[in-house]
Amino acid sequence: MKTRRIITLLSLAVVAVAVLAACGGKSKRNVPANGIAVVGSEVVLHSQYDALLTQSKSQYTQAKKAFPALGSAAYESVKDKIVASLVLSAAIDQEAANMGIKVTDAEVNTSLQQVIQQTFKGSKAKYQTELRKEHVTEQQLKDGLRQNLIGQRVQAQLTQSVKVSKSDIQKYYDGHKTSYKVGESRDVSHILVKTKAQAESVYQQLKAGADFAKLAKKYSTDSTKSSGGSLGVQQKAQLVPTFAKALFALKTGTFSKPVKTIYGWHVILATGPIKPAHTQSLTEASATIEQTLLSGKQQQAISDWVAKARKYSTDNTTYATGFAPPASSTSTVATTTTSTT
Repeated sequence: MKTRRIITLLSLAVVAVAVLAACGGKSKRNVPANGIAVVGSEVVLHSQYDALLTQSKSQYTQAKKAFPALGSAAYESVKDKIVASLVLSAAIDQEAANMGIKVTDAEVNTSLQQVIQQTFKGSKAKYQTELRKEHVTEQQLKDGLRQNLIGQRVQAQLTQSVKVSKSDIQKYYDGHKTSYKVGESRDVSHILVKTKAQAESVYQQLKAGADFAKLAKKYSTDSTKSSGGSLGVQQKAQLVPTFAKALFALKTGTFSKPVKTIYGWHVILATGPIKPAHTQSLTEASATIEQTLLSGKQQQAISDWVAKARKYSTDNTTYATGFAPPASSTSTVATTTTSTT
């Protein structure tokens, strides 16, 4: 079945919203007749719900599955997910605005043109055909792209001030020294080919004085060919035994006869001396630790913001009759229900 490209694009926005769900500080309002919920000051329209329900039915059809019967538990589950995504979309719009984040129509249009170029090779005809097939309007796609851009900017703003101190790095290193033990290792390059005959040919050319990196770029079958066959520093214990045995028997700067492994035939070049097993110093491990801690702190900043925003959303969302999440739901939005006015 052909990849559901437009639906995937729209789902990006839902992911962004789910990660950054919140709403502004508005008083609750009654839900108007054309709405299914009010989030802060924004009405979630019934037409938006209907459009996503149609798309969901299309997904079932393409998967050759029967859409759940009206009133069934499966139908209610589909409905609840659609409502939740729409409520969260409305919520994030308002919270992003409170943070001073705006996405212009021009930026959305630029993003749309990029989609058409990258996904449909610039063909507007193919793009329009896909929209019709997936029951997606161009406006819906633009709304999804806008949400994706908003999500990216919210995350960037939340994480831009996160820093890792030297004391943070030192503390982490002291508590995780065993993680920085490195086995016997050395720097290595190789040329990988499919047959013994090819490997023997490469070996003979090297013996005749050919340049190893040039031969790697010409013959090697793996991704290292672009870097002249370089595999970087490899630990002995992590290599295929036959490869490791040949590598660690070589003098620095020399190459092996053809060696067979499960990956094919190799000619191996020892590009550096053997380094004994050791524990990396703080200086050696610092960059890796900093990235680990930075990623963790950035995620924590987002999680803390989400927790606070979810609580606010719970207090500021009102649903029309029949659209509130079930009482047992773990939804992050409120279950207040009013009749439509």
